[in-house]
Amino acid sequence: MTKFFRFLFPIIILFHLLMGIVWLSIAWGVAWSMSWILTSSAHSVANFRKKIYLSYPFLLVGVIVVAVFFKTLIFGIYNIPSGSMKETLVPGDVVWVNSMAYGPRLPYSPYEISWVNVLVWLWEGKKDDMTQHWWAYRRLKGFGKPKCGDVVVFNHPTKGDVFIKRLVALPGDTLQIIEGSLFINGVLQPVPSKAIYYSKIRFRNEQVAYLLIDSLSLPVWRQSEPSLFNGFLTHDQIYSLAQHAGVLHAGIDPIRADTAWQVYPKSQKLDWSIDNYGPYVLPYKGMAIVKNPKNLELYGRLIAQEGNGIGLEGEDDRYCFEHDYFFMLGDNFHDSGDSRYFGPVNEELLIGKASFILFSKSDKYKKLERFFCRVK
Repeated sequence: MTKFFRFLFPIIILFHLLMGIVWLSIAWGVAWSMSWILTSSAHSVANFRKKIYLSYPFLLVGVIVVAVFFKTLIFGIYNIPSGSMKETLVPGDVVWVNSMAYGPRLPYSPYEISWVNVLVWLWEGKKDDMTQHWWAYRRLKGFGKPKCGDVVVFNHPTKGDVFIKRLVALPGDTLQIIEGSLFINGVLQPVPSKAIYYSKIRFRNEQVAYLLIDSLSLPVWRQSEPSLFNGFLTHDQIYSLAQHAGVLHAGIDPIRADTAWQVYPKSQKLDWSIDNYGPYVLPYKGMAIVKNPKNLELYGRLIAQEGNGIGLEGEDDRYCFEHDYFFMLGDNFHDSGDSRYFGPVNEELLIGKASFILFSKSDKYKKLERFFCRVK
């Protein structure tokens, strides 16, 4: 087994070097060296292992360093607190997040490093500001880049809280939502099969309605008309109902006037709602815009965030964005605080990609079905 790993380590190191992930190759090199120290039959190394007062602290420190390394740069584990991603993710799900998918974001301060944060807290004192950034943003190279359809974990643009949503538009894309349907660059986008929408169903008659509602356990309620119902249904449920002979109509109900004043960029001049939004071009690094009233209405908040107001007040009639931005939506389309409310997400805020559900603490769902279930 030892010979196998000695053969495997160089292959892994070479593989990551060829991918351009130098920092990970170095990490594997360190792991290789530690493995050699623990297993080598060389006289000097064997003598070192016999000295308990040296070998034990070395082993303890090594285990801690490896644990901190993996927790900080390789993966994260997050609990789902809300229903904004139902039915893809439900409250109580514990999700494995792959930090390597987009490249790990280095910590902004020692307080973001497990175990190290305790030592810094004891050293600095209880009154120290743990949210303050000690270091500038930096991201190491990863295995890929964000893609539309990814379920992404990120920090809220203004609050800093950890959120999880589906990425639907990339930097430079033109996003528009029309009657609840998502269009990217003018192309209608496919809907996640488990996505939930506030829906409207019109049955042929009341008898058929209650027969289907009971047999399918549909979470709907009746409106003023006996055969007209509303409820929160998945895309698959809507499609199945639309094919049924006893259903005259089944689809999204986009009448959401109460959301018009809440959506980003919260402008009275834009008649946008969560069901009818845009068109909005996602800024990308290097994108230049003219600082006219229309553009400032759309991008003024982002410009202020990037330059602390300097970009808005400067004499230059053009502004060039310094970051890439991504648009996030919740799969629970009509009950999700997402980019329609807080705006595009800066690249710096991305933490990683949700890969699979480790397990679920929810009592409303079959836990075994959610054990090591892939997130898609």
